[in-house]
Amino acid sequence: MQVNDNYIDMSTPWAHSADSILKYLDVDSKNGLATSEIAQRRKLYGRNLLREIKKKSAWLILFEQFKSLIIWLLVAAGAVSFAFGEFVEGLAIAIVIIINAAIGFFTELKAVRSMDALRKMGRVTAVVRRDGDHVVIPADEVVVGDIAVFEGGDVVSADIRLIDASKLQANESALTGESLPVS
Repeated sequence: MQVNDNYIDMSTPWAHSADSILKYLDVDSKNGLATSEIAQRRKLYGRNLLREIKKKSAWLILFEQFKSLIIWLLVAAGAVSFAFGEFVEGLAIAIVIIINAAIGFFTELKAVRSMDALRKMGRVTAVVRRDGDHVVIPADEVVVGDIAVFEGGDVVSADIRLIDASKLQANESALTGESLPVS
């Protein structure tokens, strides 16, 4: 792979035309990458995998709900309320703290479970254009510069830049909870 002299800030690929990115990455949109390029790009950019993080226990997630300064201020206000005999106000503050912790706990627990489910979804494949042919590969073998080819119902298995699309809709239910595809 030869690196093009025209610098493009790849942290903002949406700010550049698809043609300029293809030129920068030295990719032919009709033929895709050459097989000889794959190993070098994988070495340079790494594998197409979600970053592994250490799992948090439910107890740690619950404990972290009480690390906020605002929560500690509410605890202090509740303690002062109880100390001065204002049991209704103290109880109200305690209920607010408990509700806040419960909402934060269940939201984070659901997010952790969603990430685990994404990892366990099985081996996803992708269709890419290499040496002018459409090749089915495991999604973790997609490299920077691959031309991905999608059909209705396919799973997008990497961050991509669209070159051409017709009647494109995306199912974002895993991200937003919205049940209908969006254009």
